[in-house]
Amino acid sequence: PRSTLDRSSAAADVYKRQMIKGTAIAFQDYSVLGDSRWIGVDNFTAVLFDPQFWFSLGVSMLYAVMFMVFGFGAPIALAFLLNEVPKGTILFRTVYYLPAVLSGVVVIFLWKMFYAPEGLLNEVLNGLVWIINHVPGVDLVEQSGDWLQNPRWALFMCLLPTVWAGMGPGCLIYLAALKTVPEELYDAADMDGAGIRQKIFTVSLPVIKVLIMINFIGAMIGAVRGSGGFVLAMTGGGPYTERGGVTEVVGLKLFYTTFGDLRFGVGAAMAWVIGSILLGFTVFQLKRLANVEFRTASS
Repeated sequence: PRSTLDRSSAAADVYKRQMIKGTAIAFQDYSVLGDSRWIGVDNFTAVLFDPQFWFSLGVSMLYAVMFMVFGFGAPIALAFLLNEVPKGTILFRTVYYLPAVLSGVVVIFLWKMFYAPEGLLNEVLNGLVWIINHVPGVDLVEQSGDWLQNPRWALFMCLLPTVWAGMGPGCLIYLAALKTVPEELYDAADMDGAGIRQKIFTVSLPVIKVLIMINFIGAMIGAVRGSGGFVLAMTGGGPYTERGGVTEVVGLKLFYTTFGDLRFGVGAAMAWVIGSILLGFTVFQLKRLANVEFRTASS
């Protein structure tokens, strides 16, 4: 309908104006009071030569790598498991999808209670310690600290709620893709004497490879760009060391710079640097997808 097209066109115009204004702010010593002045590339220089920015970018890269190892692979593995369940598939799908229905605030506070000194995680670990300490010669110390204040584990603990909440929806997508694998391929693999591992790596994964590659792009960008919200609520970027916050991802660094320090020009320049990195990664992955041959089901 024309009204829908008009709204889409108006939204595109607003987005273009915001892009142009954001670009202009990146070259200004911007002030909300209106006395902004042009300073050229000084904002970009401040970003590129800021050790804190590169440290936060490194934290984001580490977070993204951990997310790809645990959060990206978990739905695929879970989809293969659900695909082999003979009974109760609807029940299992519902159970695994339930975390995605919960509000993000509920997920955050739920896991923060788990990580507290008197939380469920310490209770479980201390129960195991109590059992192991019954072995002669073993005397383990019970855990009583806050996991979110532990510099070694804080970033990983911030990752787990995201993996837990996103595993169900991703699993259903891959499960639907697995249902499109022709049974004739599995029958041919059985005739060749292939086992479960051979079927997965020679039949199932090649068929859904394109879907995995497309989701890989979105998951990587989302891990770098969208991790700041969860981390802000979980730790606020801490605990802090001499180098910086061990959980202060680059999105959180951008938020603090722009709205905490009111350095809007530096924040806009930082956003363009981050966007350029993600854009380069996306173009590289799209070139790989360009070499993939797409076919319809009939062919």
